[in-house]
Amino acid sequence: MSNPTTALAVMGPAAEMEVTMTTFDEREQAFERRFAHDEEVRFQVRTRRNLLLATWACERMRLGKDAAARFVEDFTDRGVLTADEPLVAEFQADLKAAGVEETLPALRTEMERCAAIARAEQRVGLALDQGRPA
Repeated sequence: MSNPTTALAVMGPAAEMEVTMTTFDEREQAFERRFAHDEEVRFQVRTRRNLLLATWACERMRLGKDAAARFVEDFTDRGVLTADEPLVAEFQADLKAAGVEETLPALRTEMERCAAIARAEQRVGLALDQGRPA
C-alpha cells in the first residue's frame, strides 16, 4: 500500500474527499497569502508615493526643515485613509495656502510620477525608509 491511489481506494471515498478538501484548503490559503502580500505592496507603494509627493510640495512651498517634516508626516497620514481625488484636492489647497498655484491636472501628473518612482523602488527591493536598501 505504498501507492497513494491504492491507499485511497482501500480507505474509501471519505478519505479521497478529505485529500481533495485539503488541496482546496491549501489553494485557498495560498490565494489569501497572495492577496495579503499584494495589499501590503500596494500600501507600501502608496505610502512611498505620498512621501515623495509631500517632499516635492515642501520644495515648491520653500518650507524649512521642521515645517517640511510636519507637512510630510501630516500628508502621509492623511493619504493612508483618503482616496486619491480628495487627497489631490486637499493637496492643492495646502499648496494654495502657501502661495503656490498648481492645477489639478498638474498635481495628478506629479502624483503619477511619484507613484511610478515608488513602484520602481518596490520592484528593486528598496525599503520605504528614505530609499535605503532593506
